[in-house]
Amino acid sequence: MSIVQSVASTLSEEDKTIFTSKEIKDLAFKKHKIKPTSIIPSDYCYNRTNYGIDKSGILKNKFLFINPDGTYLYLGFNYPFNGYVYHKPKGSKIEMTVGHWSNGNYFPIDPYQNDIEVLSNNSFIEGATKTISVNAYERNPNARLICIEHHGNKCWTCDFDFEKTYGDLGKGFIHVHHITPLSQIGHSYKLDPVLDLLPLCPNCHAMVHRKTPAMHPQELKLLIIEKKNIK
Repeated sequence: MSIVQSVASTLSEEDKTIFTSKEIKDLAFKKHKIKPTSIIPSDYCYNRTNYGIDKSGILKNKFLFINPDGTYLYLGFNYPFNGYVYHKPKGSKIEMTVGHWSNGNYFPIDPYQNDIEVLSNNSFIEGATKTISVNAYERNPNARLICIEHHGNKCWTCDFDFEKTYGDLGKGFIHVHHITPLSQIGHSYKLDPVLDLLPLCPNCHAMVHRKTPAMHPQELKLLIIEKKNIK
C-alpha cells in the first residue's frame, strides 16, 4: 500500500472527518509507521496543487479538502467534488486559481494566459521570436511572477482587480505587458522584471497595442483619467 493510500485508509477509519496536519501525521505514524516528513497533507487536497506531485496537470490521489482555518476535511477518493483549485508558487505571496472540479472531473485553468505576449521558459533572457497570430516573444513565467509580486495583481493602468470582481475565478489572473516594444529589442537581452514589465488587464493590454509601437501604459492611464474628468 502506498503512502497516499495508507494515509487515506487511516483517516477513513476515524470517527471524525476534520483533522489538523499534526493529527494526520501522528495517526499515519501510529498505524503505519510513516515518517511525518513524508506526509504533506496539502498535496492530497482537491482544492490545492503544488505542481510537484501534480506534474502531469491531472490531479490524482486526492481525498482531502483544506479549510480556510488550515484544517483538513476527509472526503475520500473519487469524491464528486465541485470547486476551484489554488496554487501558490514557492516563496510567493500571490495565490492563483489554476483549475476547477465539476462533479469529480478536473479542468485546468491557464493562470499564465496572455493573448498578446506569450510567456515561456529560460531564465530572464528574452528573445526567440515565434509566430502565432502575431509575432510574439517568449517570456519567462518567473519574470511574470516577480513583476506581479512588486507591482501587485491589479491593472497598473485602470486598477481593475479580477479577484475583487469575479471572486475565486479571477484569483491571480492578470496580463503582463512589456514596456519596451519587443520588436525593437536586440536578439537577446537581460530582463529586469520590475522595470521592464507591468501588470495590465486584457482591455488595457489590448489598448496599448492599438498603436505601433505600443504606447506606454502611463499614456493610457492619463487618457483614462482625462475621460473621467470630462464626465
